[in-house]
Amino acid sequence: MKIKDWPEDDRPREKFARRGRFGLTDAELLAIIIGKGTQNRSALDLARELLNEAKNLKELSKKSVRDIEHYDIKGLGRTKIIAVLAAFELGRRSLSSRCEKKVTFRTPEQVNDYYFPTLAGLKHEVFKIAAVDARNRLVDETSISEGIRDASLVHPYEVFRYALYAEAHGIFLIHNHPSGEVKPSPDDINITERLQRAGEILGIRVIDHIIIGDKGYYSFTEHNLL
Repeated sequence: MKIKDWPEDDRPREKFARRGRFGLTDAELLAIIIGKGTQNRSALDLARELLNEAKNLKELSKKSVRDIEHYDIKGLGRTKIIAVLAAFELGRRSLSSRCEKKVTFRTPEQVNDYYFPTLAGLKHEVFKIAAVDARNRLVDETSISEGIRDASLVHPYEVFRYALYAEAHGIFLIHNHPSGEVKPSPDDINITERLQRAGEILGIRVIDHIIIGDKGYYSFTEHNLL
């Protein structure tokens, strides 16, 4: 069965749009890059076979076009192979550029300035996690949930699964209020307390929770709620 015939919730592209990059398996991400499968095999089938042949993503990233062609995976031609290897190269270059100039969050205002352009004015609520190192330098970020009605729908498991994956020393919680009002709701306060307790157990500090509105922001740290 072709991916386009699958239930929408199972399609890699739709899952990526809904959950962000963290919500997909390695094979699903590769399937997005591969694009199309064959009449009898989906792009996800090809991605799984490619991963199986290469053993893992790290080993796959080291391969040449000719190396992968030797796997003789039916439906995985040179064009698709080049697309996969180009994605790995972009990832390497991205990491190199990020190391050259680190974003550092020293104050709540800096967090707001960084995320305000992408979150302010949205008509739906987005809950983001910013993972930082011991010096509060941004190492990665993701959207844990989008289109949520209240922060209580954010589960600690998802937050700290991501934080552990990112090898975070600490995390910033950031979300917007489409109403423009930045005062935290009871749900905002409740999930912040839950995440703080979970972080203490795992040794990952919840440094601040920033709520972004159209005309300003609210910092839990500045208001002594963290």
